Amino acid sequence: MAASERQLQIRSVETAADRDTFFGFKTRLYRDDPAAVEPLRSMERGKLDASSNAFFDHATSQSWYCSDGHNCVGRIVAISDQLHNQHHNDTVGFFGFFECINDRQVAALLIDTARQWLKERAKTIMRGPVSPSMKGEFGVVVEGNQNRPSVMMNHSFKYYDDLLKSCGLEVIKSFYAFEIESDDAVHNQKYAKLAEFEARVRKRFPELEIAQVTKAGFEQSVRDVNLLANKVRSTGWGFVPMTLREVDTMIRNIRSVIRLDMFYMAYYKGELVGYIITIPDINWALQKTIFKNDFLRKLELLFWLRFIPRGRVIALGVDPRFRNKGIAMLLINRLVNTRRAYKEWEFSWVVEDNVKSLRAIERSVELSRCRTIRLYEKPI
Repeated sequence: MAASERQLQIRSVETAADRDTFFGFKTRLYRDDPAAVEPLRSMERGKLDASSNAFFDHATSQSWYCSDGHNCVGRIVAISDQLHNQHHNDTVGFFGFFECINDRQVAALLIDTARQWLKERAKTIMRGPVSPSMKGEFGVVVEGNQNRPSVMMNHSFKYYDDLLKSCGLEVIKSFYAFEIESDDAVHNQKYAKLAEFEARVRKRFPELEIAQVTKAGFEQSVRDVNLLANKVRSTGWGFVPMTLREVDTMIRNIRSVIRLDMFYMAYYKGELVGYIITIPDINWALQKTIFKNDFLRKLELLFWLRFIPRGRVIALGVDPRFRNKGIAMLLINRLVNTRRAYKEWEFSWVVEDNVKSLRAIERSVELSRCRTIRLYEKPI
């Protein structure tokens, strides 16, 4: 019997059993999807743990799942981010962690439940999906669903696009992911041109230095990059600055997996003016694990981490005063000079109207678009 023919019920997530149902639904929904990556249980639950996730220092949320009387058929979270509202001076509310069977009635019930919660908190627009914000996994994947998602990138069924549109939501912004292969002949030609370009830039700016982050300076480097990133992206669409506690959490999360030879910073006369950060695609390793228990999977990960063939460029930025000076190219050149470390790279995410970023990357490496992600919103 289809879910739409049954008595649908929305239940708020309050108890341990509710949480098991809420988180277990995603595992069950994607169990036959070869591209899906099952995260560590502790990591997935930690995204909504207000006691450990620094995001909830400035945000609140409520979770629900939908039952057809026999099984869970969907889930959703409504999110109110006070820091976003303060930074953008708006009344946008969010929904996220959206997972649903291909049933419009179920989707409509989930969206309406989240909408009502946001309305009660004086929000006038609902936007999503974000889980729990754009600093993490977000959006609906409408192209590239057949590919394994890179670390910290969302994966979803393409039919979510139709479900959300049927609920009155419209696409507000699209984002893209691009990939390269390090041993492609066309890429090698561009790499050679990059070296020539770097020589010209260095002649113009002899006091420019590109430095690899050291183990001893790692924490301070991340904090320095965050300060510059807040400046670089302050007017960016959907951007919300990271708090100090969020930065500290990020340091703890990436310290054990980041490769320092993939983290470079640019200095001009001793001042930080640019950065590029790549992290190993942990999802490749997670998909290799066979155990269900987190402890045993972590032991497996220690083995597979040594063989990860793919990296994801998660941050590339240059001080606004130094844009169009070639610094971004030099940072990319540093990265591709170590390209043999990985067979594949992903540059993500790039917002659709950030043409300058697209052009800068495409001048440096031969890119192919591998994923398109959409974000939606509607008035409340």
